Amino acid sequence: MKDDFAHSALPESSLSMLISAARRHVKHAVGAFVEPYGLNPYQCWMVLLLRDRGPMSLSELAGRMWMDHPTTSRLVHALEESGLLVVHPDPTHGRKVLIAINPEKTCLADEIYAKAVAYRSKLEKGMSGEEKATLHSALGKVILNLSEYLDEDQAGKEIMEKKPKSKALAV
Repeated sequence: MKDDFAHSALPESSLSMLISAARRHVKHAVGAFVEPYGLNPYQCWMVLLLRDRGPMSLSELAGRMWMDHPTTSRLVHALEESGLLVVHPDPTHGRKVLIAINPEKTCLADEIYAKAVAYRSKLEKGMSGEEKATLHSALGKVILNLSEYLDEDQAGKEIMEKKPKSKALAV
């Protein structure tokens, strides 16, 4: 049985493998409850974030979603086309725009939020407050560690690109 094998593999799985499997499960579970709304998991998380925090600039939204600007922009554009989001100039800043839930879609955002709350209770079932805090902290460290690693890797690639190529290897 697949589940028996998955459970037996748990103790010997690497942290990286477990994080990857958890990400896949989260994405599939969220996708299942937002699919009827025509959303993908990332669009759902964006709607929930904007519902909770209110209007944001693209940079702030990208940072809070741990995404790059082009990806965030594509998500915003798709949600704006669907009518769920509105984009308007920031009244306090001449060149900045604010992204917000369309006031006409507040009830829909609230409905999605209610489903997300039910999903989160299933995700966190059996976890104490301390366990949730520990997991939150540990995942934050993983993200920061990998961000550092990727920055170092990118810096190494840039240095390698600047080095003159050996004539022996150029042949």
